[in-house]
Amino acid sequence: MKKTQKKTAKKGAKPLLTSRKATDTKKKIMSPRKNPPVQEPVTEVADSAETPAAAPSRSRRLALPLGITGALLLIATPFAIRMANQPPQVKVDKPAVLPATAETAVKPTVPQGPPGPLRASSWSFDYNVMLQYAHLYDELHPFIYSLKGRHNNNGELVSSWGHTQKLQRVAALRARNPNLKIIPTIFRWENPGEKIQEAIGLGGRNDIRDKHIGIIMNEVMTYGYDGIDIDYEGMSCGKKEKFEEFIVKLSGELHAKNKLLSVAVHPKTGTDNEENDVKKCKGLKNAITMDFRENWRGPLTHDYAFLGKHADMVKIMAYELHPRKYRNPGPGPQAPGVWLQEIINYAQDKVPPEKLYMAIPTYGYDWGLNCKAPVKAVYYHDVVRIKSGAHKVKQPTDIAKILDTEKGAKSWRNLSKFRDIHEDKVYEDPSLWYTSGGCQRVAFYMDKTAFAEKMALLQKHRLAGFSFWQLTKDNDPEIHQYLTTLPRPSK
Repeated sequence: MKKTQKKTAKKGAKPLLTSRKATDTKKKIMSPRKNPPVQEPVTEVADSAETPAAAPSRSRRLALPLGITGALLLIATPFAIRMANQPPQVKVDKPAVLPATAETAVKPTVPQGPPGPLRASSWSFDYNVMLQYAHLYDELHPFIYSLKGRHNNNGELVSSWGHTQKLQRVAALRARNPNLKIIPTIFRWENPGEKIQEAIGLGGRNDIRDKHIGIIMNEVMTYGYDGIDIDYEGMSCGKKEKFEEFIVKLSGELHAKNKLLSVAVHPKTGTDNEENDVKKCKGLKNAITMDFRENWRGPLTHDYAFLGKHADMVKIMAYELHPRKYRNPGPGPQAPGVWLQEIINYAQDKVPPEKLYMAIPTYGYDWGLNCKAPVKAVYYHDVVRIKSGAHKVKQPTDIAKILDTEKGAKSWRNLSKFRDIHEDKVYEDPSLWYTSGGCQRVAFYMDKTAFAEKMALLQKHRLAGFSFWQLTKDNDPEIHQYLTTLPRPSK
């Protein structure tokens, strides 16, 4: 889940994307290099604006229409909206999928010894911002590819960068940071309008799957990428085995060329059942062992242990715990440490720690407390704006205590009805409490203090690193400064 321009909201997904400025939708066919591994066209949509206006959020990621529209949205939407506008899945009517309390949480096995260094990575739509901050990162995932075809796939790709742009931009990023790994993302959020089908060999179309892999390899080799990032989200559980077959074959092709495979996956947390249930899905030879809580499309298809064997990087899209909606679970932080701990508890014995990344959001959401005003994505400039007026800052944030002590809290129905979710939890994430247009509101966001606490948790468990959803020009500058002090692995 694994997966916003501003992936907010996949890479969530990754991510809930908000709209950006429209880009030039003129299509062109890539000129193939001499003797490329595969000579298949990639539809490229040149971007007219080098630095699109920051938009509200990747949610981890919207379903992208294909053709011109698909490429447009690929460039124009952040992950936050993707999750916010995703089609209905399975209604979550129990807080069981939310972080456990200290009493019920499964105790993790914590490595002994000093905390380990972390690799810094990020997804981004914005080339100029990537170039500006490339020196701070070990890996960057330009969010530039999507699948061609809506309900059916022909194996081809749509790219928001043209042939010349790819060559020039990869060279410029490497000049800025010679040690940087450039691993572009191929994104598709499955929804009623767009499917992940023949590209992974469904319907007996292994020929299209193999063509898809050939085109991916051609892109990797032609433009000198260090690998590819697969961000296929929201798939129904019957596609699990075909997705795994695709991953095995793609991994083999990449590794034969000394290239890397990164996979963005949905977040999962373990159950406390003594015996695990199994779920049978149409089209699968084997039932799925339900040793995790998230019983809906997406998480059902991403098998951490399997992907940990074949991918070089498994990036868990640990955001969108509280989506941009008023229904359950309501307002709250996107990636609190108590939830990250549960994800790590589940993942750490399935994915080798040197391959395991937590994807962290650079955004938050702003809800009405006593009205149904639109829920808004929150980035750095939004925080500055809110702080310029009358407000209260809470950090750490103890929602149960705030509901008990703040004047007028009895009218905060949008939050108080979900009080049980927040009992016995204190979040490192900051929150802003203020009034706008006669509506009392709360905004959760990310700052350096909260980010540092999350990094300390990842270091304690010696994970490989973190990945931002997403790097934009509207990220908190203090977090950029913090990255210069974060212990990093030797090159």
